[in-house]
Amino acid sequence: MRVSLRRGRRSVLAGAVPVGLVLSMALTWSSTHAAFSASTNNPGNSWQTGSVVLADNDSNTALFQSTVEVGLVPGAAKSRCIRLDYTGDVTADIRMYVGLPTGGVTTLDTFLVMSVERGQNVSASTAVAPDCSTGFTQNATRTFLFNTAQANDPAADQAATLAALRSRADYGTGLSLGAPVAPGTSLTLRVSYSVMDNNNAQRTRSDATITWEARNT
Repeated sequence: MRVSLRRGRRSVLAGAVPVGLVLSMALTWSSTHAAFSASTNNPGNSWQTGSVVLADNDSNTALFQSTVEVGLVPGAAKSRCIRLDYTGDVTADIRMYVGLPTGGVTTLDTFLVMSVERGQNVSASTAVAPDCSTGFTQNATRTFLFNTAQANDPAADQAATLAALRSRADYGTGLSLGAPVAPGTSLTLRVSYSVMDNNNAQRTRSDATITWEARNT
């Protein structure tokens, strides 16, 4: 009987150890998940892109037209002015480049001296006459973007021809109009040409598409 009693006590003790161990682990697990906490958040996040918007005051018509620029002789010259309105909402770089329309020709390119001049900025309501009679005011120090003087000026660079200007064929190679412009800027430009005194210029013609393009900086 005494032997059986001892064995019974051992069995009870042996069973009590695992139960106690499980209870201890449970208490420990519970205590590791009881912690202080705090949080903060930033509600209402959103993103919106800006825009680049460029327009001109001549309703996308040609500055020079062959129905007018016809029968040209050596020394024939003319200037045309335009206002560019930048109304995007991010700063933008504006460039000018020259392309060839479908079916266009380029035989007059090397005999046509060109100049591009930037005038003073104006308000979007300023009337800039195509013939430059009103609205265009040159800067105190004239700002030539292409050529060193107006096309019909004897001091003009004779190498600054339409052929040279046509090498500015896309935005990447385009003629910069200066420092990037802020939203709400209206620029004025004067584009001029003069026919060289060269007998080879007879019965030649050139066609071009002038593009002004703005891209955000």
